[in-house]
Amino acid sequence: MTRLHQSMAVGRHRQGGMTLLVGLMLLLLLTVISTIGFRNTTMSERMTGNSVDRNVAFQSAESAGKEALALISGGLFVAGSQGQYGAPIAQGGTTTFWTQGDGAEATNCTTDTPFRWLATGGVKCAASVATKYANNDRNAQYVIELLSQVASGGSTTSTFRVTSRSTGGSGNADVVLQTIFVRTTTP
Repeated sequence: MTRLHQSMAVGRHRQGGMTLLVGLMLLLLLTVISTIGFRNTTMSERMTGNSVDRNVAFQSAESAGKEALALISGGLFVAGSQGQYGAPIAQGGTTTFWTQGDGAEATNCTTDTPFRWLATGGVKCAASVATKYANNDRNAQYVIELLSQVASGGSTTSTFRVTSRSTGGSGNADVVLQTIFVRTTTP
């Protein structure tokens, strides 16, 4: 073998090691990029799932509110029935009163804070909707309070506060909606 051939063989050998090193660096870079992409995809999927769950909870709570309004409009409000109160609840206008009152039995539906939506025992403070909303964890609930009733000129104007709640498909997307409804009746 001539000297020129030996020199070229040595050069190729050195380049082979450098090619391996560059290849490993590129492989490591691709792995890091893939891992970051996977994390972003997973996070986006979770955010989408939470958004869908929140939307289901909102629509279910809205549906419960509509059921309560239909009950009032139909003249079927009866103070003292489950979820129907003939006087306003003292803290009914505050947000914290209505949020996250699951699990414990109510001792007094009008004064327990937070409001007891789901009771483990016999005392139930809210009414449940007749039909569970699609993809919802459990039936939405509502409370109707008679805020005021004024008779004038042969007609009666009644003002109601309707509070409805749903927890979505996961049971964790707590949505509470409130509506003020005024109904005038004439004999």
